Amino acid sequence: MRRSYCIAFACAATLSVAAHAQVQPGQWESTVTVQSIDMPGAPPQVAAMMKGKTTRQTYCITPEQAAKGPQEMLKQNPSCHFTKYSMTGGVISTAMTCSQNGGTMTAQANGRYGPTSFNVTSTAVMSGRMSMRMTSASSGRRLGPCAGK
Repeated sequence: MRRSYCIAFACAATLSVAAHAQVQPGQWESTVTVQSIDMPGAPPQVAAMMKGKTTRQTYCITPEQAAKGPQEMLKQNPSCHFTKYSMTGGVISTAMTCSQNGGTMTAQANGRYGPTSFNVTSTAVMSGRMSMRMTSASSGRRLGPCAGK
């Protein structure tokens, strides 16, 4: 169950990274908060443990990464592909499908972005051996130059 959650969380977090189109390179901080989670067949305490959980991370976006854009960065996982990708006028709307571990993960994200921040709401649905539905809210902001630069 934990592995399924990690895959869903990674997919939702990856979609939040999609908000980095036309971003300023530098040190970024992002948070992802699980708003709801439904895991049929799992003990209720497992879902209860995940609901409301916030994960915070900081990372450096290099000028080269910023120039490539989010779709290029996401090509690291060959099992995932976008079925919808729109980032115009500060509004992001994406849908992605991934095939992993004998199942399928679909994720949709909608929100707003700018060169130094983003706010996105995502829904991820996993089918297969372990089914799950999760909604999350992601936000990020540029903190300044990358550490040590």
